[in-house]
Amino acid sequence: MQAPPDPAMDYLSFDLRIGEWSPQTHQGMIEVLHSPSGEGRRYPFVLEVDPTAVLRGLAADPSQARRLGRLLANAIFRHEVALVWYESYQIAKERNCGLRLRLHIESWELARLPWELLFDTRADEFMAFDERVSITRYIRLNSAPPVLQGSEALSILVVAASPTDEAPLRWENEIALLREAVEPLARLGKVMLTICEHATRESLHAALVESRPHVVHLIGHAEYDVLQQQGFMVLEDANRRSVHVDATELARLLRRYGTHAVILNACESARGIWAGLAPTLVRADVPAVVAMQWPIEDRAALTFSKAFYRTLAAGRPIDACVSEGRVAIDTAAPHTLMWAAPVLFIRSLDGQLLEPQAHRRLRQAARGSRSGQPEATTSNRQAGPHFRTRGPLQLPEDEAVLVDRPELDHALQIAQQPVVTQYLAILSPRQTGKTTLLLRMMDVLGEQSACVLVDLSVLRGQNVPDCFRLVSAQLAAALEPLKGSARLPAANGSIDSPVAFLDFVQRMARAVHVPRIVLLMDELGALEPEVSDAFFNTVRTIYTQGRGLRNALAKYLFVFSGAVDLYGLTFGTNSPLNICDKLYLQDLTAAQVAQLVGQLNKLGGTVAPEAPEAVYALTGGHPYLAMRLCALLETALPSPITAQTVQRAAAQMLIEDDNIGHLLRALDGQPGARRLLYSILMEGQAVPFSRNNPILASLEMMGAIKPTQPCAVRNQLYERALREYYASPGAQTRGTRRPHR
Repeated sequence: MQAPPDPAMDYLSFDLRIGEWSPQTHQGMIEVLHSPSGEGRRYPFVLEVDPTAVLRGLAADPSQARRLGRLLANAIFRHEVALVWYESYQIAKERNCGLRLRLHIESWELARLPWELLFDTRADEFMAFDERVSITRYIRLNSAPPVLQGSEALSILVVAASPTDEAPLRWENEIALLREAVEPLARLGKVMLTICEHATRESLHAALVESRPHVVHLIGHAEYDVLQQQGFMVLEDANRRSVHVDATELARLLRRYGTHAVILNACESARGIWAGLAPTLVRADVPAVVAMQWPIEDRAALTFSKAFYRTLAAGRPIDACVSEGRVAIDTAAPHTLMWAAPVLFIRSLDGQLLEPQAHRRLRQAARGSRSGQPEATTSNRQAGPHFRTRGPLQLPEDEAVLVDRPELDHALQIAQQPVVTQYLAILSPRQTGKTTLLLRMMDVLGEQSACVLVDLSVLRGQNVPDCFRLVSAQLAAALEPLKGSARLPAANGSIDSPVAFLDFVQRMARAVHVPRIVLLMDELGALEPEVSDAFFNTVRTIYTQGRGLRNALAKYLFVFSGAVDLYGLTFGTNSPLNICDKLYLQDLTAAQVAQLVGQLNKLGGTVAPEAPEAVYALTGGHPYLAMRLCALLETALPSPITAQTVQRAAAQMLIEDDNIGHLLRALDGQPGARRLLYSILMEGQAVPFSRNNPILASLEMMGAIKPTQPCAVRNQLYERALREYYASPGAQTRGTRRPHR
């Protein structure tokens, strides 16, 4: 049985670009830029709509929403896009995560459409009401997504303006509801609420300077000038008359004082893809903005705010806060479209408004304030499956199923040497434990060294300056607690080139008194080729200049993690692998697999002696496949676990498992590898293994073969899937994505 969504679940991102749409031909292009299931090719789409007529029609007849939602979904979820979406949804479900649909809408006309109405015909429901789905807008900028700075308490500034020459607002009621929503945490000192009533330019500035808020909640009127293509927020003057503050001025103020999120309880605040109020705030690097795309009644606005802040007070991501607000509006005002008015623009990496440690403490305080008891510890938690098959394993929550690999000792020996003589590259196929190994290194090294884990997946499609901005920002955030009385160099937007980055890391190493700074670089495959070249050339410079013991750069140890993407950088004088000790992750041993399967006894099952052997025979010790089989066996409890039970679970994996599907799709795109693997498996040719052969090396990093003499398919599960794959028509010639089974 599938576990219900975790109340504090994380979100995986599904980035969908919608662009090149012409109002005359109604044709455009869609492309999956990034998803848990991989990327996709560009596809044409047709969307025959007149945005102006659509909006007028919805205003006159809200019942048209379902038809419009189906029209939008049918236009973009076609071809490979639909397949990748449903595979990604399944991955998120298995991982007990949500799926964040980030819409990169490059057409001004299409941005006017209410994409929040996307309709899932399979579920016969709006996607926004799926507890696992978050629909957000994403504006691609020439800067890396902002990195939030941690804090022990959440500061909220409520700004209210209701000029006498505008329609009156019930702002007093909303402020009262906000106070009620956060009152339990305010008593604990975990939330600080500041009120700025009858806001003027001057009083808003003073409140920002004094409170330095994480969240700014604006209550008032907003306007959008179509001719000027400019958004405005309406404040007050000394006589309580209206004053129009343009979006650029407001953005400058909010970002200057470190605002993490802006809630715009104002009509028309979401309009204008580039110059509107909400988009302008996003362009100013405000990590998250919630705005309204059409007028919303005061009652609905109050309902949304109450649900939003109660969810935020529980420490959940901003996606979940908006989702709960939508449900609250729909419950209070059924048969209307006011629930679809809120639009979430997000550039935060994870949707959390606080750093992870502060976030956990905040959630613990919120639960404790409601129950009067401290939050349950990890050791006695019962929620979620015992065997996690998505994402890295971490201590202490995954201690029971976390197997320390011998490669960890090797990596730690390199990291703990008195002098850095080489950097480290961890190579293995996807889902074999690379990120888990990086986290284990952080656990062990954290006492003596400063460790920074940089997830490069957020840089997919970004440029060279974005890369240096992101890495410098995350390095600064990680080293901030270690600075003592030292003054760290600022990680601002000016660190956007190799020269600036080199100077920054040198000054940072001098300022922080730790013997070693370890940068663990994950998801290298996200970098564009020119970004990869620029970054790795800079890393080589850090390595070369840091050879002297008195050079501050000698503190740095870079650890790279990747599969085909990293191994593809082997050749060439600038390859990072030329300065690295290469570490290939091996599969689990039979004893380690038996240790995993033995956990089923502790869950109330009865494991037959032959069951661990059957799991190992099928998986060959592949970490993900072994864990996935155990997860399927867990759902069969309390029935006895026998070799037959294992075989039934394996048959299910061959039908639906995304790891196996990913391998077959990778072969579709590599004809040379496909043909060579055919000769090994189907024709029985004895091919000597050598990493000097780029095709064999690629097959190893894809996970298809193991480095034995001669080459052999990695495990029985893969062999079964590959025999079926090669037996299908056109297997030797096709180059497109394999149909979903």
